[in-house]
Amino acid sequence: MPKILRNFLMWLPIPNGKYFCFFFNFFSLVLNSKIKIYFEDGFYYIKNLKWRFYHRKSGVYFYLLGINKRISFLKKKYFLNEIKFKEDDIIIDCGANNGDLSLCFDEKIKYYGLEPSPIVFSNLQHNVKNQELINKSVWKNSKDKVSLYLSDEGGDTSIIPISDYTEKINILTITLDELIDDIGSKIKLIKIEGEGSEPEILEGLNKNLSKVEYLSIDAGFERGIEQKSTFEECETYLKKNNFELVNFDKKNYVLLFKNLYSNQ
Repeated sequence: MPKILRNFLMWLPIPNGKYFCFFFNFFSLVLNSKIKIYFEDGFYYIKNLKWRFYHRKSGVYFYLLGINKRISFLKKKYFLNEIKFKEDDIIIDCGANNGDLSLCFDEKIKYYGLEPSPIVFSNLQHNVKNQELINKSVWKNSKDKVSLYLSDEGGDTSIIPISDYTEKINILTITLDELIDDIGSKIKLIKIEGEGSEPEILEGLNKNLSKVEYLSIDAGFERGIEQKSTFEECETYLKKNNFELVNFDKKNYVLLFKNLYSNQ
């Protein structure tokens, strides 16, 4: 039933703004999710939490069932419940979107969120306070200026050329090696959702790979126009560099790797 209602809400030909809020809040009441949104200055906000989003699709599919459901989904998807976190652990979130992953930790962590899309990054800045946020694409080379194919409605923006995009912009890149050099410490977890660019992101994590304890990677069928999975490339690279695959979600093609020699 929730899936049917969410699809129906996306199908309804209603204007943006307060009209969408009315129907969103009505469906929320039907689903007993106890979440309400309002519209202000071109953005949607979740009441009480003050969480912000821009695109209707992300609002419906991320938040209509409630924030707690969203948190539970992300913990399961990226296997966060299988990792023992402690205070001051460093988490790097590649493809941070609105910053939802930051809500998944009870501990006081150090969060680094990387999001290339300008409009989505503005949500990230609003939602996540007192943490390190970077508006660059994670890539195999640092300080390149590359094309970014925007497809923000479904969170599908990518450096890899795709067929269904709304705009192409230029964006600066950063490597995980460069970021970890700047951090100067061991990393508890890197979550990678590169919309098909996961192999190139890992290619930019070479020198400092041994400093990482866990990698949770979305290697689903999202790469390029042909929508290929990056499972094999990610697995081959990490196994060659002393990581073991400790879990794999066959439905979402998410992989959890652990450093064999980590002594964190």
